[in-house]
Amino acid sequence: MKVGIKVKLTSFITSLLILVIVLLSFLVLRGIKSYQKMKNESILLNQKNLFEQYLSNELNSSKYIDMKNQKEIHLNNADLFNKPWLNSIPASIYDVNGNLMYTIESSNKNSDDEKMIRYCLQNKIAYEEDDNQLYYYSPIKYNNIIVAVLRLRYSVKETNDFYNNIKMLFIILGLISLVVGIAFGILYLVPFTNDINKIIYSVANIQNGDFKNIKKLSRNDELGTLSNGVEFMSNTIENDIIVLKKQRDDLSKAVEKLEKMGKEQKEFIGNVTHEFKTPLTSIKASADIMLMYEYDPNFVKEASSSIVKECNRLCDMVDNVLKLSSLEKYDFEVKKKAVKLKPLIEQISSRMLGKIKKYNIEYSTNLKDLTIIGDEEGVRHILINLIDNAIKYNKPNGSISICTYDREKEVYIEVADTGIGISDKDLDKIFENFYRIKNDRSRKTGGTGIGLSFVKKMVEKQNGRVLVTSEIDVGSRFTIILPQDIKLMSLH
Repeated sequence: MKVGIKVKLTSFITSLLILVIVLLSFLVLRGIKSYQKMKNESILLNQKNLFEQYLSNELNSSKYIDMKNQKEIHLNNADLFNKPWLNSIPASIYDVNGNLMYTIESSNKNSDDEKMIRYCLQNKIAYEEDDNQLYYYSPIKYNNIIVAVLRLRYSVKETNDFYNNIKMLFIILGLISLVVGIAFGILYLVPFTNDINKIIYSVANIQNGDFKNIKKLSRNDELGTLSNGVEFMSNTIENDIIVLKKQRDDLSKAVEKLEKMGKEQKEFIGNVTHEFKTPLTSIKASADIMLMYEYDPNFVKEASSSIVKECNRLCDMVDNVLKLSSLEKYDFEVKKKAVKLKPLIEQISSRMLGKIKKYNIEYSTNLKDLTIIGDEEGVRHILINLIDNAIKYNKPNGSISICTYDREKEVYIEVADTGIGISDKDLDKIFENFYRIKNDRSRKTGGTGIGLSFVKKMVEKQNGRVLVTSEIDVGSRFTIILPQDIKLMSLH
């Protein structure tokens, strides 16, 4: 049988109250009992000391001592203990043989007198309680010799009545406290368990897919935190379901895109094969010319120059294909760190200066001392591709400019040229994989549609973005925007 939390908590509070009340009553009553016992013993011991002190003073005179034999002491004189101030507590005096010598008690018999007297003659104190009467037995000494046994009868009725009244008071107050405690506990538990039931109700709605019907609690405790957690969980699950549905739709689109990419890859392989075949055919033809006219320096020089040119073209094509393949396969190899742009761009510029001069292109830079957080080798490839494109697609006696600047914790790298430009219809597609602009200049420069795709993907891996503006026969401007981390910059 399932037991509700209200019953469990009520039982726990009841048990706890009973335990506290019983423990508190036991400790207090035990303390009262101990105090009463100590007080009674103190009163009786004080009375015994009075008797013993008085007896010592009286026996010091020769009136009660045999002068011939000082060890023989006579205590049977009726006047010896007949002193009112000694008789504040009913007392009886017994000699060492157990014979009653003197008493002021109306009832002087106790069933255990003989046993108690023998016990006292062993130099010990004894007492017993019987019908609200405390019988106290103690040896009386003179010069360290037991000369008599004193029995005091002390009424403990008043202390027993007080103890019993306190015990009854504890019972009554304990029952009242228990009833009041249980009542207040139930009053507290009702809203508490109601709030728990609201959470259970909300969880059941979540299980049934109803994420809107959630009851939120306004509490500043663990239940309030739990309620907030249930609400957050409901919103999270609802959002996850929405995301999963969107992902399902995206997956359908991805399948379609993969099919499209498959077609594009086939086209790319055909294009690459064709592009590889063209320089290879040219190289073969040049080699044949060299063999046919090996003694003609002009033919040999022209053929060698053609072979070198076509080989360089093949190397560029292979490099671009390998870069794209590496970018797709080894995403985890991107290692970000602080990269100083100015020396990096200057280093790249010096390496490409020969090619720039070859085409008689004016080259200028306006570089600030800026630092970005990115993969240095990736940034290097990005810049090389952009500068190389600016050279290949430029006009004779054209110009290339590179500038850097920062704005709102971002670094901007602009590569501008005065080249042939890009049409609006091609501008939205130049970053797609395997896309090539269909014009004669693209074919002459050996473009494969890989370079800008590589640039865009590598920039995105640096958590950046690429912007491009272009006008036909005017030129193009590529802007790379990369994040700048001020804290990390200060460490370098």
